[in-house]
Amino acid sequence: MHNMKRGAIFVGVLWLLCAGAPTFAQPTAQTIAEQLPSAEELSSHVTIYRDDYGLAHIVGNDDESTVFGFGYVQAEDFFEQLEDTYILALGRYSEVHGPQGLNSDLLNRAFEIVPRSQRDFPALDRDSRRLYTAFVEGINLFLKTHPEVKPRLLEKFEPWHVLAYYRHVALELSYRLTGLSEEFLPRRNPQIWAAAGSNGWALSGVRTADGHPMLLAAPHMPWFGFSQLMEAHLHSKGGGVGGEAWNFTGAGFYGSPLPVMGHNERLGWTLVTNQPDIADVWRMEFSDPQRPLAYKYGGDWRLAEEWTETIRIRKGKGFDDRKYTFRKTHHGPIVEDEGGGMMLAAQVSGLFEAVPMRQALRMIKARNLEEFRTALAPMQMLFMNVLYADCDGNVWYLYNGRVPRRNPKFHWSKPVDGGDPATEWLGVHELDELPQVLNPAAGFLENCNSTPFMVTDGDNPRAESFPPYMVRDGEVRNRRSLRSMELLRGMQKATFEDWQKAAFDTEVYWARKALPKFAAELEKLKAAKPQAAEAVRPYLEHLLGWDCRITAASTEATLCESWYEMLYGPGYPGEKMRKQFDGKPEKQFAALVSAAQKLIDLHGKWKVPYGELFRIQRQPEIGDLVDLRFSDGRPSLPSLGGHGPMGVALTQYYSPSIDVPFLISQKKRYGIVGTSYLATWDFAPEGVRGASLVPLGVSGDPDSPHYFDQARLLSEQRLKPEHFTEQQIAHNTARGYRPGTK
Repeated sequence: MHNMKRGAIFVGVLWLLCAGAPTFAQPTAQTIAEQLPSAEELSSHVTIYRDDYGLAHIVGNDDESTVFGFGYVQAEDFFEQLEDTYILALGRYSEVHGPQGLNSDLLNRAFEIVPRSQRDFPALDRDSRRLYTAFVEGINLFLKTHPEVKPRLLEKFEPWHVLAYYRHVALELSYRLTGLSEEFLPRRNPQIWAAAGSNGWALSGVRTADGHPMLLAAPHMPWFGFSQLMEAHLHSKGGGVGGEAWNFTGAGFYGSPLPVMGHNERLGWTLVTNQPDIADVWRMEFSDPQRPLAYKYGGDWRLAEEWTETIRIRKGKGFDDRKYTFRKTHHGPIVEDEGGGMMLAAQVSGLFEAVPMRQALRMIKARNLEEFRTALAPMQMLFMNVLYADCDGNVWYLYNGRVPRRNPKFHWSKPVDGGDPATEWLGVHELDELPQVLNPAAGFLENCNSTPFMVTDGDNPRAESFPPYMVRDGEVRNRRSLRSMELLRGMQKATFEDWQKAAFDTEVYWARKALPKFAAELEKLKAAKPQAAEAVRPYLEHLLGWDCRITAASTEATLCESWYEMLYGPGYPGEKMRKQFDGKPEKQFAALVSAAQKLIDLHGKWKVPYGELFRIQRQPEIGDLVDLRFSDGRPSLPSLGGHGPMGVALTQYYSPSIDVPFLISQKKRYGIVGTSYLATWDFAPEGVRGASLVPLGVSGDPDSPHYFDQARLLSEQRLKPEHFTEQQIAHNTARGYRPGTK
């Protein structure tokens, strides 16, 4: 769905005296037919090895013990974030964080994430139940053996929590596709959430020195909060639910029992956010005054269900318990009241039908492209572009999405008539029906949150081959994508070292394209208004002498970023010039003068080295991004990533400079969204090698040596080598232990 005017997110708040929401029986261990060994026995079947960066290499005798170890590792590395994510998933975020979490809790309750997950868990396949159980048992063992760690809310994690986690995170990330509102987000700084995205590149062997495909994973997620990424390496020796051994390294979210991107011994993939139309909105008519829950459908009436729930909201040192009423139709919950008896119901495709664990494990265990496609075929991953490479020489791009089949006579970009049976979904499009490219003649693939119809040269999918409702981002040709295409076209006989260097490319595409045009406009201004031309001349000449690359010493890069944000705004997508400047060169030049003056006002000079102003700093115990506060007096490192809309491949978004006398002075700018995991992989016939980083460190403990150690890697633009084989792990282990031991 596309842009719609915002109304009330939910039907409303009812301060009721009646009883609260219905209760649901919680599944117990007896609902799982096959019982797992005890946590202590599982612990004896898995060993955690930590390398010099503290990265966990989890080696288990079987799948259950491996996933158990992964749960323990997540709790050990950053329990606060893990718990925070599950509090969010259980619809209790405002109980810990106050009113700023309320909209997320309302969304969770409206879609019944908790009761449906409790109810559905016993019906999951045996493998998923066992692995969910093993994962939370690892977390619970950590809490049992670390009594000094005090949970804020969750004293014990239950297996069904993992199902609720999958569903709520999917809902948080995909509800935007309804087009209704993004104000449900608990950390709703619009600049932060709009900027989240990714770069993904694949290079085939025809462009590499060794003839091997190579892959780049560069997600751009918030550095703080539930969507930050963690890195880990999992190796199951086989047995348990799956039987066959597997070895996988990559990244995922805190709370996920498996990584979501990475590679095994034969293949790998990365994910890039896309916008398939997987969510719809139906306009429902409630016009019978005698039956307020009756809505029109197919020439008759149906009855909606209505219920109340109590949400506890932290308020100072106490709590405020509020009761809310919710309503749902067969199309989904009511999420907006338009007035006059008209209400909007929304649904996200596959939110309750998908079984992500089963598909994720099959993807991880796949040995070739055919097996990987078979793993994806059930369409359990709701959205995301997939870029893939393997040791057989293949590169592949897929515009993935669980896209419903729809009647083409309706305009699905806006609410459709919920009373017309013809607006029902008609199943789901299959894998082969989605836009995709295999082994293009050009020898490369890329996607940077951009159109699926321009991912390579020549062999692109054609928009007219797909239903018009399928792809919402078909016209997105952003500068990151254009710069990526340039980089990939220029690669001939590329080495793995060349590939790593390209991952840190900081050329500013906009500056290279726009500055020559501004030089010509300045000559016109000199003739027409010499005084105005002289005012801007020193600043523009400074930029014209620049190579358009961001370096720590570059003062031009700082001035360029400041000017660009004035012309286009600081937010995302930020590639359309503001109306007051569009087509008005003189005003654009005046903005450059203003940008320079702003730097002078804040920093006492307009020539400010980029690395002095743009910094990396980690703040402890930040669950909510709107609470982020940095300090110019605390240690930080230079950050050389640039504003994505300017077309910088090494993408980074920063906090603004703030200087309010006697209140706050935060003049430096600190990374908040951007390179959240960076990995390069080389797929040789004999196996995969890689190099990677996370932007801060693997530990959430400020006293750990691995709290901020990888920030230096990002600052110095270098990756650490992956340790993937048993021999590599043995040679690079700082310590090894079993879960629950000292």
